[in-house]
Amino acid sequence: METQPLDPAIAHIQLLSQQLDDLYQAMKTERQAIAQWEEDQDFSILGVLELFSGDVQGYVEKILTPSASSHPEEHLAHLRKLNVFEINYFATWYFANLNTYPHIKQYTEHLDHLRLLLMEHFGVRFAIAA
Repeated sequence: METQPLDPAIAHIQLLSQQLDDLYQAMKTERQAIAQWEEDQDFSILGVLELFSGDVQGYVEKILTPSASSHPEEHLAHLRKLNVFEINYFATWYFANLNTYPHIKQYTEHLDHLRLLLMEHFGVRFAIAA
């Protein structure tokens, strides 16, 4: 039985998802430093990244699981809201620390790139379904 190759867009999304996992491991030291800093803060940078990453990775799973029910218009709307840079305290912290936490910067940008690719994927599927 011959398996069909993945759609190139889906293969790209899958690759970025795997790379995001690798980047998460690479930022271990930076995560520890931020966790200590967060003890004195009223907000959590790591918490925002964890929540957004979990949501984005969940959408990757929806794409990779063909039998999963899909509502592309709902997914698209939710992904639009998952912009970490629209959270004021996160954006302020991020742009003030670009050189201090290079792995977190790379992870954040990679996560946002993956979010945008997912939006494109669901946008195309929504247009086809409409």
